[in-house]
Amino acid sequence: MEIREEKRDIPCFESKQQLNREFPFKIIRYSSSELKQPMHTHDYTQIAYVLKGVCNHQVPGKSLTVSKGDIFVIAPDAPHSLNAIAEQEYEVVLLDFVPSIVGELLQPFSGSLPLLLEPSRENYSLSGSGVPSWLHIGNRKQSFVEQLLQDIQDEFEHREVGYEHAILLSLAKLLLLIDREYRRGQRKPARQPTIAERTPIEEVKRYIYDNYSGDIPLEHGAFIANMAPAYFSHQFKKETGQTFIDFINEVRIERAKELILRGTHTITAIGFQVGFHHLSHFIRTFKKRCGVTPTEYKKMFAKDDHNN
Repeated sequence: MEIREEKRDIPCFESKQQLNREFPFKIIRYSSSELKQPMHTHDYTQIAYVLKGVCNHQVPGKSLTVSKGDIFVIAPDAPHSLNAIAEQEYEVVLLDFVPSIVGELLQPFSGSLPLLLEPSRENYSLSGSGVPSWLHIGNRKQSFVEQLLQDIQDEFEHREVGYEHAILLSLAKLLLLIDREYRRGQRKPARQPTIAERTPIEEVKRYIYDNYSGDIPLEHGAFIANMAPAYFSHQFKKETGQTFIDFINEVRIERAKELILRGTHTITAIGFQVGFHHLSHFIRTFKKRCGVTPTEYKKMFAKDDHNN
């Protein structure tokens, strides 16, 4: 593998060695526990998406523990490295490409998307310091992103006639989604904490909001916060006023209330959908927080709708 050395002694990978000249694009999946990259740059764009587990992504002055749903757009010449964490499973998909191959498809968005791709302009840096752009894709959009990545990989591996165009269309869809998610975050009334400002407990809360339907043991929250479990439990309650499990249950019950009011799912289905493995546990927790059972809650609002 050929690389060139920059004056700052950070290796730079060049597209002419790493990518096909006729179609400068490739897709790679990493899951090896041996992965340990040095800090490096490349003269092409890279998108990294965490499919499962947790791993480490480093940028100058910051080491990030990233997990499922996290996505990075790494502009040319942006220093970074990706590393496995001991005894932690993960899978990451990398898309490497020269920005010019999607230029025409993104022309209508020339005022926004190219900022993600070009090193000569200020990119979407959540820290404001020029580090690779970072976003978390919520549960509802993760399946869409992962299907796009699978479509891209299938096209890249089989290389049937027209595969280049198919890849570019999927890549453009992915970039548009990233751009919209970024803009949606900017439109929120309260300014969201930057990576540099976000506290470990806020990182854990963000993870819970996006993954409440799955199992989230306290030990995993402690790992994300990089704290010992006992200390994490103390700090979490200190900052949120709730225990770790009470916070998770609050998020789950609030989501359950929204689903109940929609009236499109049974109470049993809603309980499982928001993360409860047993209907009795869901009903008991719901009543503790709301004063009524899920069925009673549904009837109350059905009655109000009838009266109105």
